[in-house]
Parts: sequence; structure tokens; C-alpha cells
Amino acid sequence: MNKFSPLDPMAMWRELTAQWEKSTNEFANETMASDPFRQGMHGGMNASLTGQKALGDLMARYLTMLNLPTRADIQALGEQLQSIDDHLANISRAMESGRAPAASAPIHAAPQPRRTKKPPQAEAAAPPPAAPKRATGKRAR
Repeated sequence: MNKFSPLDPMAMWRELTAQWEKSTNEFANETMASDPFRQGMHGGMNASLTGQKALGDLMARYLTMLNLPTRADIQALGEQLQSIDDHLANISRAMESGRAPAASAPIHAAPQPRRTKKPPQAEAAAPPPAAPKRATGKRAR
């Protein structure tokens, strides 16, 4: 008995295509499961990654030589700008709500040097001298 319907002329074509896909899939699965194929793919990926890294390093040196920013420089700048933007948004929200800004880490504050020299004991106990009065620049009339 013929399994193809005479009313569907494309049935034979679909069946041939399905058989071809099945046999191709089986062949590809057997080939990809072999050790030489895996080793070849591994070597190809390593070569590709090595080439990409070498090209990236070459471009970074070239851009540095031309005094232009590299991709890493632009990314660092973007992160710093995002940090500044977040900090300004916190300050703006705090001012709108009428309270002090939330304590957050300074954007890029330089570390303060350690205090290693101690003041003499006599000066530490004495109160600081009073500041002299300064003229305000206004004359009395």
C-alpha cells in the first residue's frame, strides 16, 4: 500500500526531507562525539581566543600611543560617572525631603595620612589662644 496520499503532492517531498534530516543528524552526532572532533574544536577555540586577546592588546597599545582612551578607560569612566550620578541623586532626594543626605562612601576621596607625631603634653592641656578680632571693613559713623 502507498503511504502517500494522491491528494497531497508534497507528501513525498516532506518524507524525503525528513529522512535526509534524520540521517544528517545521526551522522553529525556521531562525528561530534569523536575525540578528534572535540580536540579540533578545542584547538580552534583556543586559537580564536588567543587571536582576540592579541588584537585587543595591540589596539590598546596603539590607542595609548595615539593618546586616546582604550575600552577599559571608557568603561572605568562610565562607572565613575554612574557613581557620581548616584551620589548626586541621593543629595537631590535628601534636599527635596528636607533632611541631611544619607551617609554614603565618598566618591573617590584620597586616604588621610596617619597622624604619627603627638603634641607635647603641656600644649595639649592648655586651651588654644583666642583669635584676634578682625576688622570688618566698616567704619563707625
